[in-house]
Amino acid sequence: MPDFWIIGPIAWDLALYVDRIPASGHFVQAGESVERPGGTGANVAVALSQAGGRVHMVGYVGADAAGQNMTMTLTAARVDVDHVQVLPGHTSSVVLLIEPNGERTIIGIHADLLHTITIPVEAVAPGDIVYFAAWHDSFTAAAQAMAAAGALVTSVPPGTTPAMQYLIGSRNDFSVIPEEATVIVTEGAKGVTVYSSGKSDHYPAIPTDAVDTTGAGDAFAAGFLWEIGNARPLAEGVHLGLAWAATTVQAKSSMPKTSSAPQSGEDRSTP
Repeated sequence: MPDFWIIGPIAWDLALYVDRIPASGHFVQAGESVERPGGTGANVAVALSQAGGRVHMVGYVGADAAGQNMTMTLTAARVDVDHVQVLPGHTSSVVLLIEPNGERTIIGIHADLLHTITIPVEAVAPGDIVYFAAWHDSFTAAAQAMAAAGALVTSVPPGTTPAMQYLIGSRNDFSVIPEEATVIVTEGAKGVTVYSSGKSDHYPAIPTDAVDTTGAGDAFAAGFLWEIGNARPLAEGVHLGLAWAATTVQAKSSMPKTSSAPQSGEDRSTP
């Protein structure tokens, strides 16, 4: 099993459960509110670590209470935080408006400083898996260097396509489907479509009752990367990602709720 390097946001979330998204100028009362750990990078890192992976988190927190909470959350999940930088100011934070069907609307609070972090290119070994859970053009040189050194580099779109083996994102993230990489498009309740070598394959989602879709895409990415890290076929990565996403949407949480990752020789069929 290679090491996983997750580069992306670490955030403190305020989740508000509402019966509807208010129209402009209108009022809505939250039925429930909760502060909780989140951020797409931290979500993927924790999910992979819970499955048993060696995971290095690359990102930043602010010099505030939320940053301390997120550092403790990652450390408790056995994620390596040596490359989590503490920057002056605030930890990333978002407000989540979550409707009864589980769909969420996201409102960012503080400016994103991820583009200012230093990526530890030299620490990544050949065969390691690198996942950019967010993308800035300033990451291009690091991504290309890690790919050239033998790491398997993946990203959310747009990514640096020549450096990427896989691009993973929702349908709304793609204006066009790049041809240079294997593109994995998540489509919520419709499932996932994989574009590769000029053809496409569709995988239906696992039916489930969603209460909170926050972190579902991160759960999918983590499940997919876990199987790729275990040298399993792409289809098995998609199936495990869909299973982890289905488990995640059944819980009120920003971080993925994953079932145990199957070990070598165990049944890998999705529930």
